[in-house]
Amino acid sequence: MTSIRIQLKKIAKDFSLNYHKKWFIYAGISKKQEILTEFLSPCPDPLYNKYGKTIKERLKNLDKFVSSKDFKECCKRFGGAVCTKKGLQNDKKIIKLISNPLVKKELEALIKIREKYLANYDHVAILTRTNIKKEKEWLFKHILMHEWIHLLLYKNNIKFQKKGARYYAYDEGLCDFFCALATNNLNKLELFEEKETYPLEKSGWTYAIKFRNWLKNCKTSKQRKNKILDIYKKLK
Repeated sequence: MTSIRIQLKKIAKDFSLNYHKKWFIYAGISKKQEILTEFLSPCPDPLYNKYGKTIKERLKNLDKFVSSKDFKECCKRFGGAVCTKKGLQNDKKIIKLISNPLVKKELEALIKIREKYLANYDHVAILTRTNIKKEKEWLFKHILMHEWIHLLLYKNNIKFQKKGARYYAYDEGLCDFFCALATNNLNKLELFEEKETYPLEKSGWTYAIKFRNWLKNCKTSKQRKNKILDIYKKLK
């Protein structure tokens, strides 16, 4: 984790971003908790969209989703996200609308975990817990960096989805770009895009390539930051 913080600090310097070591913390949650939280959010995952594109529609079809093969397959995933105080308050309201007692119990337990960390922080990265060695290695080598980059950008008021959920790929693409930059893999973005089969993940690599192209002529840290802000401002 120390190496990730060093990489984040360098990204911050190279893009004129504010950085504080204390921002970067994480909490562990279950895979089921992560999937339920994603499902009951504006996440544009095509699989979730089968059950509704809005939170209201997904709440209506929650029991159908939980009893489906889709849910069982989703719970095999591992990953992460960034939680905020504002998001916590919204999720508390959503939980009140859930009638399924098992789902409610899972999410109430997650609320307690988030409350513990968000009592002292505005944001916290969450990672799925696992006993599988390969998953754990990937989580702490790649996914934690990705989520902490999200966190770094949020703390610098860079979040494309503020202009609408349809700009999800911009946020993911910028994070994927920074991850590739930090690991000296910018020349492999097309390869990553080609190998990725899941549409939502593939769109992130597509936009990482766009950000690489948009930023290629920027010579200074301020120029790089201003270019990102210009891209944001031009979105409607």
